[in-house]
Formats: sequence, C-alpha cells, structure tokens
Amino acid sequence: MRTKLSLAILFLCGGAALHCPGFVLENVSWNKNRTVLMHLSLPQGGGPFLDGSASFNASAEDALNIWNQYLVHMQFAVDRNSILPPSGTDGNTSVSMSGTVYGDAFGSGVLAVTLVTPRGSTLIEADVIFNNAIEWNSYRGNLQGSLEDFHRVALHEFGHVVGLDHPDQANPKQNVVAIMNSHISNIDSLQADDINGAKSIYDSGPAYLSSNPAPNLVNLSTRAFVGTGDNAVIGGFIIQGSQPATVVLRGIGNSLPALGITNALKDPVIELHSSAGATLATSDDWIDSPDATTIASYHLDPANSQESAILATLNPGSYTVVVRSFDNGDGNLTGTALVELYDLHTTGGRAGNISTRGPVMTGDQVLIGGFIVGGSQTKDVVVRAIGPSLAASGVSGALSDPTVELRNASGSVVDSNDNWGSHPKAAQIQSEGLAPTQPAESALQVTLNPGSYTAIVRGD
Repeated sequence: MRTKLSLAILFLCGGAALHCPGFVLENVSWNKNRTVLMHLSLPQGGGPFLDGSASFNASAEDALNIWNQYLVHMQFAVDRNSILPPSGTDGNTSVSMSGTVYGDAFGSGVLAVTLVTPRGSTLIEADVIFNNAIEWNSYRGNLQGSLEDFHRVALHEFGHVVGLDHPDQANPKQNVVAIMNSHISNIDSLQADDINGAKSIYDSGPAYLSSNPAPNLVNLSTRAFVGTGDNAVIGGFIIQGSQPATVVLRGIGNSLPALGITNALKDPVIELHSSAGATLATSDDWIDSPDATTIASYHLDPANSQESAILATLNPGSYTVVVRSFDNGDGNLTGTALVELYDLHTTGGRAGNISTRGPVMTGDQVLIGGFIVGGSQTKDVVVRAIGPSLAASGVSGALSDPTVELRNASGSVVDSNDNWGSHPKAAQIQSEGLAPTQPAESALQVTLNPGSYTAIVRGD
C-alpha cells in the first residue's frame, strides 16, 4: 500500500515554537546501512537559478547531500539525469516533475507529493513528484510571492524519503520550527527538529564492513536473457582451497532499465544449490532476507528493492545459482538479468572457475560475463565459450559455433577467439586441462592487469 505525503502552499511566519515532543516519524524506514539510489529525471531546462544551481537535478542533488550529512546508517546516492521512466511500482525511487501523480490529480495548492511504499515497517520505494504547474526557481531566504523555491521543497520531500512525517499534522499537533511542517514557509534549511528526527532512525546500526583485497577474481557477473524451464540462467562456481569462503550472490533485473537495457527481468529469484542438487538458499526480494543489513553493510545492497541477494558461507566444493522470474501471475516471466558473485575474501577460501549457462541471442541479449581482477598483481585467466559439448549433457538448443571476445573497462578488445585450436596459446590451454572438447568451441588465455573486464559470447 502506498502512502501519499504532500506539501501545500501556505505562508507561515516563525512565531513562538513550543519544542514539545517534536519530530514525527512515518514508522517505516529503509534497511539499516541501505544506500538509497535516487533516480533524478527532472526537467533539464530552467537554470541557472537564483542560487546558482544549473538545473533542477543539481538543486535536488544538493538537497540530498545536505540530508546525507546527518544520516549515519543510511545514505542517498544519485543517478544524475536518469533515463529510467518513473513508475510507482518498480521498486526504484524516482524524482520527477509532472502534471499528475501517476495519473491522479495533485489537488489544490499542492506543490509536491512523495509516494511512500512500505512492506511492513521496511520501505521498498519512495517516489517524489513535483507539480509542473508551479512557477519554480531555486533560492534561499524568504519566499518570493508566486515564485516557489524548489530547493526547500526538495529538502522537505526527501525528508519523507528518509522516513519523517509532518509534525504539525500529528495527533497531538506539534508546534515546532521544521522544514518537515506540512506547509511551505520562510524556513529554507534543515532545522534541529528535522535533523533529530533523522538521527533517531539512522544514528544506530551495525558497523559498515569491507571485503579483504586479494589478487583473485572478484565480482564475477553474467548478463543474459532469462527464459523459462531449461532456459533459466545457471551460474556455476567452485569454492577453492581448504577453508570456507563467504560470498554474496545477486540476481539483478529491475535496476537494468536505468542503464539503458530494455526488456529487463522484472522480478528475479535466485536459488543456490549444492553439487548434489540440494537447495541451500533462495531469495526473491533481498530486503526480506535476515542478512539484508549485512549485505548492505558491505555496500552490496542492490539498488532496487525487488532484486535478489544471498549471503552464504560455503565449504570447498561446487555450487550453482539459478536465476528465474518470480511468477506473480502477470505473465512477465522472461527478460534480461544479471547473476553476480562477490567473494568477500574473509577467509583463506576463494571462489573461482565461474561458469554460466544461458541463452545466447542477438543485440542486447548476447551472453555477457564480467569480472574484476583484484589486488595489485597480474592474473592469468582462461575464458571459454562452450556450445556443442552441451548436447552430450542433455542440453537442447546448444549453440553450434560460439565465439568469445574479451574487453577491458574502456571497451577495447583484449583478445578474441572463434575455434580454440586456432588461438596462439592453444597448446598451453590444452596442457592445463582447460581445452574445450569440441573444435568449434572457443577459448583464450591472457595475463590481465588488475581491473574490470567483460567477456561476450556470440554465435558465429
């Protein structure tokens, strides 16, 4: 259920304020240590404004940064000039300007509305919509007639995103000086009452955590088209060494439209399986996990509340993670998704030998694997694209002649291969026991500097 919180036009002067109980909470909040990504898609024109802001997005970002100064166990991040179409049901938090509130009228004198969507006491989405019928500018000081100050209204609305309500509409009513009062006034900055309210929610929480740097492959990910049945995306990996390894696995779908990827999987579900096929863990919406705060503490919280994530400590051995769509009855069961593995390197064990099985299509739906070489040393890697061999394992529709291309972070081609036997290091790949079993399959071996890389699999 969404809650509508609005700010109206009414000039109020300071007067005597009774600092009784003060701030009022919405009684819902984000997971502790959550990074709330704000997708700013406000109009590009209008600036520079009276306070020097170059655009509405710049003024909004400044307001978010002001709130960040007082938020310990929650922070705002910004997607500047977002291409994400605002929606009230996608699990993303959007900031936009419109003539309606997702089709509903604003109401007389309403400057802006924040739609807060909770699940129990946990926020999953909080969209902010400014009324485009208002004559907006961005300034400080007293209100200037019909010229409304976007910046102070943004501070107010982002307070709702933090989890604060209107103190002057509480029962009993609170008479305090606050940007969070329900009517705009000459107050143009956060007041002690506003700051105390935010601190009451986010001042306490678990410590932030960091993974340990290591000269291994980290952040292994694959982007692929997720189908139904046998066309689910399956990622396989091995925990190497003699000790367990702690990993975070993620299934990403709803975040992808903000990156320009069309036909994204709307509601990914991931399952972690042992080599024997036993289900070890599942995740639909990561915010419901008992490990949600720990995942966020490592700064590995997905940007979208409807993505999936699993935190697991695994003994040495082989594992698979399966990505499918949650079936909510709307028929949307397919789309492009990411499956990701983050090795936290908290023990001597490590994740390695990652592989992903998924459909290889064309355009944005080719199979794309990403990884990071950590540490400060070079790393030898073998990248393979396997197709014909899959038929012997009972996989139907195997790609008959796969090619693989390896690119660095700047997009330059590092190496590529069609048939593995033609690669200059074919003999070395074979001596290492990593040669594909079919000549039409692809493999390459390269020594890589620390950094990010992408492997792309296509059909020849």
